[in-house]
Amino acid sequence: MKYWSVILCSFGLTSIVCSCDSSISKADKVEEKVVNVVEDVIDEDIEAIDDFEEFIEDESDHCTVYSNLRNSRNLRDPNKLHIKTGKEVGLSEPFRKNADFLAVRDSILQSGKLIFVDDGVFFRKKTMKHSYPYLTPEAVHLLEEISTRFNEKLKQKNMPEYSLQLTSCLRTMESQSGLRRKNRNATRDTSSHVFGASFDISYWEFYRNSDGRVYQYKVLQNVLSKTIKEIRNEKKCLVIKETGQFCFHCTVLR
Repeated sequence: MKYWSVILCSFGLTSIVCSCDSSISKADKVEEKVVNVVEDVIDEDIEAIDDFEEFIEDESDHCTVYSNLRNSRNLRDPNKLHIKTGKEVGLSEPFRKNADFLAVRDSILQSGKLIFVDDGVFFRKKTMKHSYPYLTPEAVHLLEEISTRFNEKLKQKNMPEYSLQLTSCLRTMESQSGLRRKNRNATRDTSSHVFGASFDISYWEFYRNSDGRVYQYKVLQNVLSKTIKEIRNEKKCLVIKETGQFCFHCTVLR
């Protein structure tokens, strides 16, 4: 009897030890996952800080500066980079009042600094209450490239053609202020929109060319994200994914 008791006690002790080992193993795995997630977040923050510091230190031509940009995983280029770039590649000074822009609009169009943005083959303008449908020629070219490459990827997936929804273009300081009063997600800093080199495209709504209807498909958002990430990593633009407005804020680099 004593013999069997010793065996059973030993077995029970072994089970407890095994159970403890199993719990420790699970805890180690959870801890490892947490550490990996934290390290990824830290890496992304460091990457953004490094990009910004490199940009500030280099006062040479903006194309030379951005040839040093690293690949972006989170599409969150600092707003200060967008503003600095917008001023270099777009209008040198923003318009303070809406009336100031409208007064010289025709002469600016004639000079070629800005062009009117009409519906394209693969993008459509939405009603713009706080901006004007004008951009620099380079920004329009970027918009066309994003929308075209987006549809090339859709074609590879045997999907129909969709047009991107263009939601914002050129703003004045007055219209930016009005947007900020209405939308708490709008930046409190100067927006690169005031230089005409930035635009917003929705990642929530897509216009299907075949029937003219607007659709909300996750697969379209994923394809657009991949397209913009590729073009950004080719150093052709800066990007901010705005979760509050469900859009990509894009600023042309060259």
